[in-house]
Amino acid sequence: MPGRDQGARRVVLVASGAGFLGQTNQLGIASVAAAIEVATREGRFSPPVEVLSFDATGETTSSFIIDRLAEAAPEFVGLSVYLWNRSFMAALAKELRSRIPATWLFAGGPEATADPFGLMSEAGFDFVVVGEGEESCVEALAVLARVPAAEVGVGRAALASLPGIAVPEGEFGGISAFRPAPAVSVTALVSPWLAPSRTAPAPGSYGEVSWELSRGCPFHCSYCYEGRGIGGVRTFPLERLREELRLFVKSGVRRIFVLDPTFDWNRKRALELLGLFAQLGKGISFRVEARAELLDRALAKAFAAIDVSIQIGLQSAQREVLERVGRPGFDPEAFAGKLALLDAEGVTWGLDLMYGLPGDDLPGFRKSLDYALGLQPNHLDIFPLAVLPGTELANNCEEFGMRVQEGAPHLLVASASFPESDMARAAELAAACDLFYTRGRAVSWFLRVLAPLRARPATFLARFAQWSQGRKGGDGNPEPLQLAFVELEYTGKGKASLMPLVRDIIRFEGAWGRAIAEGQSTDLELSYEAEMLLHPPCPDLAGLLRFASRRPSRVRVAPGKGGPRITRPT
Repeated sequence: MPGRDQGARRVVLVASGAGFLGQTNQLGIASVAAAIEVATREGRFSPPVEVLSFDATGETTSSFIIDRLAEAAPEFVGLSVYLWNRSFMAALAKELRSRIPATWLFAGGPEATADPFGLMSEAGFDFVVVGEGEESCVEALAVLARVPAAEVGVGRAALASLPGIAVPEGEFGGISAFRPAPAVSVTALVSPWLAPSRTAPAPGSYGEVSWELSRGCPFHCSYCYEGRGIGGVRTFPLERLREELRLFVKSGVRRIFVLDPTFDWNRKRALELLGLFAQLGKGISFRVEARAELLDRALAKAFAAIDVSIQIGLQSAQREVLERVGRPGFDPEAFAGKLALLDAEGVTWGLDLMYGLPGDDLPGFRKSLDYALGLQPNHLDIFPLAVLPGTELANNCEEFGMRVQEGAPHLLVASASFPESDMARAAELAAACDLFYTRGRAVSWFLRVLAPLRARPATFLARFAQWSQGRKGGDGNPEPLQLAFVELEYTGKGKASLMPLVRDIIRFEGAWGRAIAEGQSTDLELSYEAEMLLHPPCPDLAGLLRFASRRPSRVRVAPGKGGPRITRPT
C-alpha cells in the first residue's frame, strides 16, 4: 500500500466479492472512497483523512489481508458486508481487533443495513453505517477525526447522535438513539468513476463494471430489501451516465452489469438509456434486470439494438403464492406474450425462480418449473428462498411456520407448506435443471426432445437428478450425460428409432453453442445432413424424420465473423 500523506489519518475500505476478482466487487467502497476524497479536498476533515481501498476477493484465509492492513497502519477500517461474505467479514473483524486493537472498526453494506445490531454483536464493530454510505461515512469520519484513537467511549457517544450511524446496543441509548439517515440526493453524489479514489483500479482493469443508474425500487416484494426504507426511485442524471459510459468505452470495458432492480420501471427513461447504450456502447455486452409485465414492442426493439441479456424475475408461476409476497396480478398468458416480444426481436433473456416462498410447496414449485421451461428461456436460475433480515417476510416468518438458518445467507430450512425433505428435493431439481438445461445449453432442443416422451420438464429432470447422482461429467461438458440419459429414456419408451436424429440434434446444437460462447471449433460425425439440422423443415421430431433421409456426413462447426459456420473438415 502507498505511503501515508503527511499528517493524515488513514481509513482503509475492504471489499470481498462472491468468489471472483473483479470491479463488480468494489462499487460500494469506490463510491464511499470518492465521497471521502471530495470531502477531504473541501476541508471537511481536520486533521485530513486519507482513504485506501483493498479488494480481499479470492483470499481464503484472513492472515494475508490482516498483514496488508497492519502494514498500512490505519486508524479506521471499514468492511463492506454482503449476504455472501458476512461470516468471513465478521471473522476478519475479530482478528483485526486482536491484531490492531486501536483501530476503529466499522461496517457498511446490505447486511449492515438489514441487521446492524446483530452484526455488531457478532463481529464487535465500533459502529455500523446503515443505509447509503457516502454522506454517513463522511459525517462519522469528520467526528472521529477529532477524537483521539484511545477515547473509544467519547467517539461512540459522538457517533450515537448521527443519523445513519448505529453504535452497539445498550451504549448511549443503543437502538433508541439510532435514527435513519435522510434520502441522499443522487444528483449531488460524486461519481466513483469520474472522480475515483486514487487507489481504485481503472474501470477497464477487469473488463467489467457494475453500473448504478438509479437507487430504489417502485415495487415492494416482501422477500426483498430493495423496496424498503426510502421509498421511490432516484435516478442519476443522464449527463453523468453519458460521461461514465464514454469512460467505460475508452477504458476497454467489455461487460456492464446494470444494477437497477427494475430497468424498465419508467418506459420513457428506459428508452432514453437504451438509445444511449446503442449510441455510445458498441462493443459492450450489457446485463439488465427487468419486469416482463412492463415490456412492449418499442422496448423490445430498443433492447435488440444492443448486445444485452435481460434477467426477469418470475419467482413463481403460482398466482396465489406471488400475491402473498407482494407481486399481485400474475397472468401466465400475458407474461408469455411479453416474452414473445423479446423472442421476435432475437433478444436474449433468462428467468429467476425461487422455491420455498410462503404458501408454495413442492408440487407448486414443479408446476412453476414446467411453466418456466415451457417459455424456453436462454437460462433459468433457481434459488432457495433467503429470508433476509429487515424484510417484511423476515418480520412475519412465524405466520408461515418458517424455520430459517440462524446466520447468513439466511436460507429457508423449512416451512409449514415446504418441509425440509421437500426443500432437499427441490434443490436436487434445481441442480438438475442447471446442469441439463442451463449449463447444457439445451434451450433450442429441450422441448422438442421431451415431446416424443410425453414428459413434463419437472418430471424428466427429477428422473435425470436421480440417474445422474454419482456419475462423472457434471463438472465439465454435460453433453455426454445428456446423450446417455436421453437415450435411456427413448429406449425405455420404445422410441429408439428416433435416437440417431436426436443424437445429431443435441451434438450439433452443442457445437453451435460452443462456437458462439467459447469460440471453439468442433468436428462432428453426423447421421443426417447438417443443413437439415440447422434449418429443419418440420419442428417436431416425428415429422422431421419423415422428411429426412440418412446421409452420414462429417462437418466442422467453427466460430465465424457473423456467427458460427459449417465447413467440411479435410
